[in-house]
Amino acid sequence: MSATATRLITIERNVPATMRDGTTLRANVYRPGGGGRHPTLLTRLPYGKDLFGSGGGYADPIKLAGRGYLVVAQDVRGRFASEGEWAPFVHEFADGYDSVEWAARLPGSDGRVAMFGVSYLGMTQWQAAVMAPPALRGIVPGITWGNYLNGCSFRGGARELGSAWYWAQAIVGFDVLLRKYGASGDPAELQRQVLGQVARIDDIIASYDTLPLAALPDPAGVSPTTFEWLRRPIDDPFWGELGLDGRYGAVRVPTLQIGGWYDIFLGETLRQYAAMRETAAARGLREPRLVIGPWVHGRYDPVVGDLAFGLASSGLLLNYRGDLTDLHLRWYDAVLNGNDAALAEQPPVEVFVMGENRWRSFDRWPVPGAREERWYFHGAGGADGGAGDGALSRERPGQEPPDSYAYDPRDPVPTIGGATLMPALIPSGPRDQRPNAGRRDILRYTSAPLERDYTVIGPVSVALFAASSAPDTDFVARLVDVHPDGRAFNVTDGVIRASARASYPAPGVIRPTRPSPIEPDRPYEYAIDLWATGSTFRAGHRLRVEITSSNFPRWDRNLNTGEDSVLSAATAVAHQRVFHDADRPSHLTLAAVAE
Repeated sequence: MSATATRLITIERNVPATMRDGTTLRANVYRPGGGGRHPTLLTRLPYGKDLFGSGGGYADPIKLAGRGYLVVAQDVRGRFASEGEWAPFVHEFADGYDSVEWAARLPGSDGRVAMFGVSYLGMTQWQAAVMAPPALRGIVPGITWGNYLNGCSFRGGARELGSAWYWAQAIVGFDVLLRKYGASGDPAELQRQVLGQVARIDDIIASYDTLPLAALPDPAGVSPTTFEWLRRPIDDPFWGELGLDGRYGAVRVPTLQIGGWYDIFLGETLRQYAAMRETAAARGLREPRLVIGPWVHGRYDPVVGDLAFGLASSGLLLNYRGDLTDLHLRWYDAVLNGNDAALAEQPPVEVFVMGENRWRSFDRWPVPGAREERWYFHGAGGADGGAGDGALSRERPGQEPPDSYAYDPRDPVPTIGGATLMPALIPSGPRDQRPNAGRRDILRYTSAPLERDYTVIGPVSVALFAASSAPDTDFVARLVDVHPDGRAFNVTDGVIRASARASYPAPGVIRPTRPSPIEPDRPYEYAIDLWATGSTFRAGHRLRVEITSSNFPRWDRNLNTGEDSVLSAATAVAHQRVFHDADRPSHLTLAAVAE
C-alpha cells in the first residue's frame, strides 16, 4: 500500500448494524474507490458520527480511507442516529464485540478490523478488545483510561468534579435535548432549550460552588448518569464491573497507545501500557507501543497552556515524520498488512521531553537507566505564604519543626492549569502558578538553583507525613518548575483523600476499600501519586513542591467533617501539619535520566 496513494472516497451514511438484542446502531462508512476488499478501521463514539469530520486532528477518516482502508464511524447505543438507551460505557463491551464482527462482514471489508479513537472512543476500543472478537487485529487507544478510580470519576479518592460536570453539561448534554425535544416537532421549543443550555454552560463555573453536590443545577435534565455516579463511593462494585483492571490478559491483539503529559488520563495510559507488556509477553503478541506528547486532553498543539514546545511536538508534524494520522497508518500497515518496514524508524516508546523540547526514544517504559532520586522537604516551620522558608534538597532532614496551615473548604485553592477537562472555563496544561503565591494555605518547598540541566522521565510521587485536626481531609501535591524570572509552571500533581488512603497505598496501586476516617491530630504517611512526566529542568531553574488541601473545581472539596459533599453542605476548617524530620521525612521521588 503506497504512502502516496490517493483514491476517490465515497461516504455511506447511517449504515445499520443490529446488535445481539435487536437494537440498531448506525454508522458512516468511508469507502476507498476502485472496488476490492480492504482492512477495516472502526471507531465508536457518543459525540455524533456526522460531526466526526477530520477526527479532531487525531485520525483523519478521509486520509485513512485514501490509503486503502475501509473506515467506519459508529454512533454508540442511544446517541444521535443509534437506537436504544444510552448508559455511558455499560453496553460497550457487548456492543463493541458485535460491532467489530459486523464491520468485518461489511461489503468491501476483507474481514480484518482494527480500531482507533481517543477518550471515550479509546475506552470503546478496550471494551471491545477484552471481549476478544475474532475479527479484531489491533487497537490504537488514545488519552483514555481503564480504572475509573484513577482520573475518570475519582483521583486519589477525591472526585473529578470539574471534568465530570463539564463533560455532562457541555459535551454530551445536547444530544439529550435533541432526543427529548427534537422529536416533538416544535423547533422553537428545541431552540429555546438549546439556548438555555448554552447559557448555563457559559455560567457553569458558578455552579461548582453548589453544596451539596446532589443539588447541582440541571434544569434541562441532561445529566442523570452524573448524579448516579456521584452517589457511588470508591468501593462500589460498579467501578470494577465497568473498569478493565484484571481484564487486560484477555486482549489478543497488539496495541499502540497515545497519551499526553497534561492529559487527565495519563496515569491510566501508563498503567495500561504496563498491563499490555505483560499480556504481550504471555500471548506472544507484538510489543506494545507508546507515544506521549506534551499535550492536554484532546489537543495536540505546539502551544500548551502558557508554554510553546516547538513544531515537532505538534500532532500535525510529529517529530518531523508526519501527523498523528500518519502514525496510525504506519502501525496499521505493519499490523494489518505485514509491512514491518513501516515501523523501522518508529521506536517502541517515544516521549517528548519538555524543557529541552525534543523527542526521546526508548525500548520500554519505565525508561531504562532512570535513577530513583529523593528530594526531601526542609524548613523551620514557615513554608506557608509567598516567601516562606521551605526548602527542597537531596539531604535527609534532621530534627525540624513541622509546617502548618489552615484549610477552609469555603475558600479552596483555585485550579490553575493542569490535567483538566474544562476547556471553556480553565485552560489546561502548564500555567504560571503565581496568582496563588500569596495564599497561606499552600506550603512551598523549593530547591536551590540547579547547577546543570536535570532531566526527569518517569514516575513522580510524594511521600507525605501529615496530621489533620479533621476526621477526613485532602492533601494535594504539585511539582513546579520555577524559572529564574520567578515564573512557576506546574509540571504534574496528585491528590489523596485521607479516608481513602487504604485504597491508594502506593503510586500506581489501586485497591478500592471502604473509606475510613483518620484519628484527628495523629500523623499518617500518605502516598500521593503524581503519575509521571518527561521534563528537563534547566540550569538556573529550581524544583518546587507545593502542598495544600484543595484544587477546586478540578477536585471536589473535602468538607473536613467526615461527611460526603454529595449529601452534605456543612464544612469545618482543618488545621494541617506537614512533618519533615528524621523520623518522618516527607519527600518527592523522581526518575532522573542522564543526558
